Amino acid sequence: MSKGENKNIGKWFKVSFFIILLIGTGYFFGTICKQIGQSYDLILSPSKELLILLLWFLLTLFAVLVSSGLVVALVRPIWTGIIAFALSGLAMLMGWGLTIGSCILILIYILIAIFYTVSVAKEMTQRIKFSVSPISEGQAILTIALILLACGSLYFGYSEYIKEEGFSIPEFYIEKLMEQMEKRVGEELPPLQRRSAIAELREELDKMLNDFTEQIKSYEKFIPIAISLGLFMPLVTITRLLSWIPAGILSIIFLLLKALRVTEIVIETKEVQRLIIS
Repeated sequence: MSKGENKNIGKWFKVSFFIILLIGTGYFFGTICKQIGQSYDLILSPSKELLILLLWFLLTLFAVLVSSGLVVALVRPIWTGIIAFALSGLAMLMGWGLTIGSCILILIYILIAIFYTVSVAKEMTQRIKFSVSPISEGQAILTIALILLACGSLYFGYSEYIKEEGFSIPEFYIEKLMEQMEKRVGEELPPLQRRSAIAELREELDKMLNDFTEQIKSYEKFIPIAISLGLFMPLVTITRLLSWIPAGILSIIFLLLKALRVTEIVIETKEVQRLIIS
């Protein structure tokens, strides 16, 4: 086997590694989307479990962004990168679960990823020196697509729950409200009257909540949309504030790849056509 053939085999081995990395991170992101779709009770009730789920979401999202940055920067020709993103979308679907809603959202992700790949590749060819900037700047739209997947999963999961069980106010908020009311009653009444007053208060609160639940039954189908939109904007804000993390990780990885001689800087000379006055 010639030296050139060995070099080509080594190149495709490296390309395959970056593609598999993107597919793997895509699969794990899909599993997190599945968890979010099943954790609507956590979204409505702030807790330690919700914080852990949010951290896992950010971790897998950044992992997808870093692996996607490696693919758009290093995998050539471009159609190879497009296939990589399509495979990552299928991996997300495997981790998430096959439904009509998930298929539609994954298709949107793949289309946005293709646009991201083409636009970043075009931007990088127009630059004189290699830079992470076009990769990180282009990831804004990819990040929104990934957040849309998570919020869509929440919508479909909670919508299905409401169809089967109906809407109910989370116990967390009921208990908090009851604690505040009991505290006020405890301050205003003597100990002997406090127990009966609290029992009457709880009964009255249950009646009010039941009446409220009955009144909003006709609007139940809009509740999952409102909650998903309510989650979408905070996630967009958080990821924008933390966008320096995947960009910084990519910069470090590119330096390491260069130091390990996995990549190299190639200087190209090109002919440029310009229109001038003769």
